[in-house]
Amino acid sequence: MDKFNFEAASQPRAYGDYLAERFHQKEPKSHVTQTRRRDVLAVTQIKSRAPMTVPSHSIGYDDAYHVCLMIESLPDLELWQDGRSVKTEPFRAGTIGLFDLRRDPRGFHRTGYNILPFYLPRAALIDIAQQKNLRFSGELQYTFGSSYEDPIICKLGSALLLALEKDHHVDGLFLDHILHAVGSHVVERYGALGATTSHTRGGLAPWQERRAKELMSANLGSDLTLKKLAEECGLSVAHFARAFRQSARVPPHQWLQERRVEKALTMLSAGQTSLSEIALDCGFADQSHFARVFRKQIGITPGQWRKHNVDGTR
Repeated sequence: MDKFNFEAASQPRAYGDYLAERFHQKEPKSHVTQTRRRDVLAVTQIKSRAPMTVPSHSIGYDDAYHVCLMIESLPDLELWQDGRSVKTEPFRAGTIGLFDLRRDPRGFHRTGYNILPFYLPRAALIDIAQQKNLRFSGELQYTFGSSYEDPIICKLGSALLLALEKDHHVDGLFLDHILHAVGSHVVERYGALGATTSHTRGGLAPWQERRAKELMSANLGSDLTLKKLAEECGLSVAHFARAFRQSARVPPHQWLQERRVEKALTMLSAGQTSLSEIALDCGFADQSHFARVFRKQIGITPGQWRKHNVDGTR
């Protein structure tokens, strides 16, 4: 096996054309964005109908992770880490695998493959954690060679893939939003020791914040009241509203609207539902209300977004 290429450490490049070359592929679909501190977040579609004839080339040392969504199943593959072969289970479509790029992961796919690796530098994940007021060491907790059911990354990746596979211009803001959402989710779910919330005085307890967000996410299309959320957390309405804003950095209503827009983006990507139906299904008062909130968050109206990203391919 190849040794680490430590010269690559200064240049994060495990995405785009460089990553495609490691998999013996040319002209990949890719998108790159940056965090507030200018750390790179990226995603690249790696796809081939033909099986590999030799293992993937070494990517080289990089202080980053790949979180790979399996678009299609990989029933027969072999993986290496630190130059050693690791027993590997089949990876089913819709599952993810995590790979530490400091440990020279490599793969050999004996079938065709279609994967979506998200490139997440540790510095970027730490930055995201700090913005969300989370304690996070920069290490992810997982088992190399194991696949994980992760419906959130699966849905975000599916929406992103629709945009990547279009030949015309796609909305960069939409792709940026998904990359940041993936990074945030990875920190919260796979951060070592659970990436527990660093409390500031007056904020919610971890279980209270988690319960409130779970309730809002499960009831995007219904009229969930502050009273109900507060009762579930064992707090008064006024105390809950102040504590949620302290913990989440936004009021409950704004957090809920952001999740509604995320759901709307997924429905818009499917391209089969009317704007008025999407508005009602996502919990907006009407289509006009949907358009105002959507434009405030995304920068264009739902109709304009659909025209740029969906209708143009028909």
